[in-house]
Amino acid sequence: MSGTKIKKPVFKDETARQLVEAVIGVRDAITGGGSTIYGFHVNGAEADPYASVSYIKDAVGMTPAAMNYATSKFDYGSWERAFFMPRPCMLKSNGYVDYYLDPNDYSKKLDGSVSDIANTSYDGNAMMEWGRDGKKIWMKIVPDADPKSGSVYIADYQVDSTYHDWPFHNCKGAATEHFYTPIYNGSVISSKMRSLSGQQVSKTLSATEEMAAAKLNNPGSDELWNIECWADRMLINALLVLMGKSLNTQKIFGEGAHTGGNEVINDTFRTGVHNTKGLFFGTNSGSVASESFGNCVKVFGMENYWGFQWRRYNGLISVNGDVRTKLTYGTEDGSTATGYNTDGSGYKSTGVTPSGTTSGGWIAENKFIDDGIFPSVTGGSASSSTYYCDYLGFNNNTTAFALLGGYSIDGSGVGAFYSGLYTAPSSRSWASGAAVSCKPLA
Repeated sequence: MSGTKIKKPVFKDETARQLVEAVIGVRDAITGGGSTIYGFHVNGAEADPYASVSYIKDAVGMTPAAMNYATSKFDYGSWERAFFMPRPCMLKSNGYVDYYLDPNDYSKKLDGSVSDIANTSYDGNAMMEWGRDGKKIWMKIVPDADPKSGSVYIADYQVDSTYHDWPFHNCKGAATEHFYTPIYNGSVISSKMRSLSGQQVSKTLSATEEMAAAKLNNPGSDELWNIECWADRMLINALLVLMGKSLNTQKIFGEGAHTGGNEVINDTFRTGVHNTKGLFFGTNSGSVASESFGNCVKVFGMENYWGFQWRRYNGLISVNGDVRTKLTYGTEDGSTATGYNTDGSGYKSTGVTPSGTTSGGWIAENKFIDDGIFPSVTGGSASSSTYYCDYLGFNNNTTAFALLGGYSIDGSGVGAFYSGLYTAPSSRSWASGAAVSCKPLA
């Protein structure tokens, strides 16, 4: 049925829609149903970040999404009911959903009662659940002959063995129905990293310390919780390009907090500034003001996906210029290491060595390989309005643990593809932090 467009029903209220989607989800879980393959192609030789992206497969004819800055409302285009859209929830430490949140007001449960998003005594965290109504997200990346160009396919079923669901894999090497990403920047409370509203964001921790704080959420010896994973971000970045039909994520979804910040100002920030803004919100200004932070960006229900503070991600490390990746906790992705580490041992080489403007610059090329899309070349004619419109910093003479997204004085270099591959895992700064993720056992 690929390419067939089915008219979507109109529901009188949200409860009716959720009931129908639940029935469809049960049906598809039983039958293995799935028929959607969205796709886009990136022409890496095209400098215009909008013209470089073209829709393919079932995405052809879809209307792109974008933030309407005049009305301060997000226009979903054709994507509001997309199968991959996540939903906010309170997730118990054991990896089970306690309840779902009102997507337009996280302070409330779906039934309107008060939620625990700011309850530091709650045994769990505020998270986004991926894998809706029995449908996981399968992704395939196909490089062109010149790998600065390529195609990305997003499907609601495994079309063939070249489609992968790496973000859904847990510490047992098993694929589960869901994975969870943080709604908020990480806050360390009683030594444990949390994702809760109303909290000061953690800072000045090394990668090892951040990983240890995140792992304290685990109720036993199995590793459900850790810091965020590169495989998750790679998928989310692809979904942002798919929805926006552009490589300029800042212009489509919001600039994010990127200008005027410092340690004192950042310390005034409390998570939850956009709890009532829906799943997507942004402004066309990146200015940071003390005790305001109204320009923070929100995508897929997550606060500060870029801007405000760098975040460390497991699974992406540069070792003396050899960019290495690990897409799963286990070795089913082809890596040889079990679990994530800080030196890249047992990780897979991407074949990418960052080059271009010394120590960094605007991304002029990303390299497409089967395992992902990796910033590779800076400089040339690249700028804040061409190609990927984001910054790549690198040091090919050290072991660098990935810092992604950019922070509050990075200017317009922040964005979905911003990558810092120059900082040792032992580094500590007010400008960098981490956040929790969860891969449940079942």
